[in-house]
Amino acid sequence: MIRYIFLTLLIVSNATAFSLFGSEKATDRTYVEAVRAMKEVVIATQKTRGLTNNYMNGNVVAQLLVYGERTEMKKAFENLKAICSSIENVPPEYRKRAKALMKEAARINKKAFRKKASEVFVVYTKIIEGWIALSTKIVKERFSQKDSTLYHALLFQTRMLLPLTENIGKMRGMGSGIVARGECRKVEVPNMLSFAEGIEKYRVETVKFLKAHPLVSKAQVKKLNAMLADYAALTKEKVIGKKKITLDPNKYFDQGTACISEVSKVYDAVSKTVDAALQ
Repeated sequence: MIRYIFLTLLIVSNATAFSLFGSEKATDRTYVEAVRAMKEVVIATQKTRGLTNNYMNGNVVAQLLVYGERTEMKKAFENLKAICSSIENVPPEYRKRAKALMKEAARINKKAFRKKASEVFVVYTKIIEGWIALSTKIVKERFSQKDSTLYHALLFQTRMLLPLTENIGKMRGMGSGIVARGECRKVEVPNMLSFAEGIEKYRVETVKFLKAHPLVSKAQVKKLNAMLADYAALTKEKVIGKKKITLDPNKYFDQGTACISEVSKVYDAVSKTVDAALQ
């Protein structure tokens, strides 16, 4: 009888442990969904910032695109809120920070065209930096003690790929405004050089990481490397410090967008490794 009771308790205990483990995995997957949703928020905000700067520096064609991208930002916010609402016991600081960033984004969207282009650019940039910092914080606090492959893949996404998109986005945004105006002001040169150097830095580090950790195909790494190098080279040769710029601001902007899209493809490919670790 005692042996029977012991076996029953053992079975129940194992079943409970398995249930808790499964629940923990499910919660981890939802946190990953939230981190990915923040990435989409970042991409939409970057594009809004760039198009806004493009328009405010003379490219009137970009105005309607600004309104369209603001709508995409709102959709990204709603998706993130829906995901977060399904997670129990989310740390209050996460909710508070996300809410504050959304509020600030809504505020600048309404006031952008009534402010100086340079001021608007800075505000959007701070918001984007806030989202990247929050997503990285979640990854570190939620996953640092778990499977190392999972953790390092997530960290690669938030600490390398997202900052890479941000440097591209800043160069695309400020650069397209410069191209639309037709000349690069002296005060813009240091910032543009910093963005270009940032792309180069993260390009080299990304390629190095992916060679050491083959999470995507060699062809994909080669394509990304070439696209980033070409965009940085074009900017240095024909935009930074130049007068009488004859480039098409829309084409310049689109080339930056294509680079960010390629980074996003790498991000999505790495996500397959993350998903496999959470099965």
